[in-house]
Amino acid sequence: MTRHKTFRLVVDALLMAIVLLQNIIPFLGYIPFGPFSMTLIGLTVIVAGTALGPKDGMAIGGFWGLITFIRAFTWPSSPVAPLIFVNPLISILPRLLMGLAAGGLYVWGVKRHWSQRRAMQVAAGCAALVNTLLVLGLVFFFYQTPAVAAAFGAKGNQTLGYVLMISLLTNGVPELILDVLIAPLIALPLRKRWDQLKA
Repeated sequence: MTRHKTFRLVVDALLMAIVLLQNIIPFLGYIPFGPFSMTLIGLTVIVAGTALGPKDGMAIGGFWGLITFIRAFTWPSSPVAPLIFVNPLISILPRLLMGLAAGGLYVWGVKRHWSQRRAMQVAAGCAALVNTLLVLGLVFFFYQTPAVAAAFGAKGNQTLGYVLMISLLTNGVPELILDVLIAPLIALPLRKRWDQLKA
């Protein structure tokens, strides 16, 4: 096995272990925020996609999605998780596409002669949006009922759409900013090492 393939496998295994720890250790992966949880695990998926490529981003994203799906039945990360993340289209698909977006947009940016840092920042922001908008959009599509809206914390005449919009602002925007700022700091050294081993 070549050195760059070994490096790739080691980094993928390490990132999967980090995702597992983020799901087990409180506040390392999820920060409870009302009926939702602000997630830090997307950062790990973005690092995989931008440092190693779209396939690796999808692998780490899919691993996270699978854990999210299993946790919805066994150890929910938030009060609404048992309601929505039992649906694999919500628990797994957005995470897969997040990793694909991170890796694909990074490659696209580099081909346009952007700096690696800029390409990673754009990829991180877009990938965070992909995950957030898909999760919230699919929740709205599949669970448009007063009972689910109430479970999400809607009060009085508030609708599920209103509550999800609030979640986008209070959870989605901070997650996006965090990913854009932090992901390149971790992914850039990994990417440079990966490129050196491939050369």
